[in-house]
Amino acid sequence: MAKKKKTPYDSHHEPRIFPKGFLWGTATSSYQVEGGNKNSDWWKWEKEEGKVSDGTRSGNGVDHYNRYKEDFDIAQDRLHNNSHRLSLEWSRLEPNEGEWDEREFDHYRAVLMDLKKRNMTVMLTIHHFTNPQWLFEKGGWEKRYVIKRYLRFVEKVTAELGEYVDLWCTINEPMVYMLQGYVFVEWPPQKKSKIAAARVLWNMSRAHRGAYKIIHRWAKRNDRKAMVGIANNVSSYAVYRKHSFFDNIMTSIMDRATNHLFYMLSGSKTHDYLGLNYYFHFRIKSASSFLRSAFGKPVDEMAEATFESSDIGWELFPHGIFDICVDLASYKKPIYITENGLATSNDDKRIRVIVGYLLQVFYAIESGADVRGYFHWSLLDNFEWAKGFEPTFGLVEVDRATMKRTPRPSSEVYGLIAKGNKIEHDFLQFLGHGTTGILEEWKSKNAK
Repeated sequence: MAKKKKTPYDSHHEPRIFPKGFLWGTATSSYQVEGGNKNSDWWKWEKEEGKVSDGTRSGNGVDHYNRYKEDFDIAQDRLHNNSHRLSLEWSRLEPNEGEWDEREFDHYRAVLMDLKKRNMTVMLTIHHFTNPQWLFEKGGWEKRYVIKRYLRFVEKVTAELGEYVDLWCTINEPMVYMLQGYVFVEWPPQKKSKIAAARVLWNMSRAHRGAYKIIHRWAKRNDRKAMVGIANNVSSYAVYRKHSFFDNIMTSIMDRATNHLFYMLSGSKTHDYLGLNYYFHFRIKSASSFLRSAFGKPVDEMAEATFESSDIGWELFPHGIFDICVDLASYKKPIYITENGLATSNDDKRIRVIVGYLLQVFYAIESGADVRGYFHWSLLDNFEWAKGFEPTFGLVEVDRATMKRTPRPSSEVYGLIAKGNKIEHDFLQFLGHGTTGILEEWKSKNAK
């Protein structure tokens, strides 16, 4: 009897089921949500007029420092999350060189314990862009000095907080930190220098290697299993002229120089998993013009087509997350989507994007990529660095006058997917427009 062929997904109504134990979470960054990080290099920098494009300052943030239990209630009860990614603020824990603030360690211990009481898997980011002001004044990541200071910090963190951590992220987006500070000069220290940029990336790679060893030594002493990696900003690329040998070769080089470079510098053996932050898709009319524009030189070309994008102009291209996952699957390591989301005032668009990206993550898993978790950026509206508070990334809206939290409809869609560990076939309707009504219709149809 002939073997029955598998029915294509687009011709039946089966749900897209994710692997058992898949992590569903959201991500936050301490400086962007806590407020009051007065000892940080960003705090001083953002005081200068014109540094933040919408004129706001981080100030009290969204007061996550004091309201973390309320926020975790939302993540647990509405979003049905079984995991959470958060970061430490180094400048809180070591406000002056060599001086530890034990009260702040107690605070972060309470935060992590609260997550563990909820049976959430914790991914802890040790460095998420910001530095203590004292470190910045000594040259920051440009100097070899930083490596010993960072590793001393890692030693302290593992000793004090390690028992509450499941997944360690040593550094968030080292390539972005280097590019924004030393190439595009939009973030501190705003120093245009290729030599300094190279030093920063090299020092970060050495710091990661050292942190990897420290965390694993601590885990071995305490009979624990450690999973250590970074959150790497990755981009997908598409060439217009697929017949062009030069364009394809140059695109491959750009891919290696952005998506793979830090793994090559730090050594792939110092990464137990690959953490991927996916936001960017680049369409390349020609490699030469793309390279010229990337280095700030004028390029005379035809007008670009207008693709669907976020409120801050980042193209929304769900298939790109599939391309990235199946490409990096060649490292044969577990993959976590450590960030993915969009800034938009249109929550219908957010719903479409969530379903669209998660569908592509599912297909990547089906194609052999060992994707084990997805952390949506972000749980809360937050301070989006040099863009201020105007871009809204949150599944939860925050009124900064009252600090009232209001979960958006998109949080419910994400929560239903997380709760069932699957994308119901009906959810594919969300890939259309005007989706809020569809959510109510689905809830009514499936009410017990």
